[in-house]
Amino acid sequence: MAIVKNVGVLAVFICTLAMFASPANADMGLYPLRHVLSKDNPHAVFTVSNPSDRIIDGRVGWIDLTATETGYAAATPEARTALSAAPYLIVSPASFRLKPGARMQIEIRLREGVKIPKGERRSHLLVETEASRTPIRKASSSGLQVDVGLGVSAPVILRNGGKAKAKIAETRLLRDEDGLLQLETAIEPQGDNSTYGRIVVDYTPEGGDQTHQLGVRENVAGFTDAPLRKVSVPFGFVALNAGELVVRYEGGGEYEDIVFDERAYDLEPPLEGE
Repeated sequence: MAIVKNVGVLAVFICTLAMFASPANADMGLYPLRHVLSKDNPHAVFTVSNPSDRIIDGRVGWIDLTATETGYAAATPEARTALSAAPYLIVSPASFRLKPGARMQIEIRLREGVKIPKGERRSHLLVETEASRTPIRKASSSGLQVDVGLGVSAPVILRNGGKAKAKIAETRLLRDEDGLLQLETAIEPQGDNSTYGRIVVDYTPEGGDQTHQLGVRENVAGFTDAPLRKVSVPFGFVALNAGELVVRYEGGGEYEDIVFDERAYDLEPPLEGE
């Protein structure tokens, strides 16, 4: 854990950020968001739910993805060799049928007798549904029919030793397209294993003694195959007075109660006219 005090000064930059977000998948749910397996924890369970009003037929498998600054990309064959956890794991069932409102469990286990390599590996459990014919309306009196297939995924991490460390980097204040302040920062992995947790942003006005929490971003992972993981935390404010801004990367899941890094910044008020 690294605690850094007053490492810089943040000015409010006037610029617009494009917001990228995956649309919520209302026809299938997968929980939890991730699992970590090891020799001492060789078994995990995901729950798939069907909140839709139709029967869904699905299949279960693996996909290997490399981490990027803002998400994931398909792993190259070379990256897959060094990264993939799938060869060491068994998933069941391989297919399923769910009635409306129903849910079921998917089990992940270490292969019997397998020798886990040192360090950390990761594959993503992929749950896909068969395409179904869905009507959509258009401006004219006639409608359209489209075949829609759905897919959700969650990382499954396989660990054998190693430590997780990370630091906060490249922190700045920006404005979104509505002119509201948001913090942009990055997680820089420093250890052998990935990190997981939340970004918490606190603010103390200059001359004040009361600290306010401006925002929290959950489900923040720092994967070792990406040099940085960029994170944004919206505040919902047009402006902030001078004061101190503290950005903290707190652990979650198996890292609960750990603080990976904390940075404090003197916050300058916006220039007149900004």
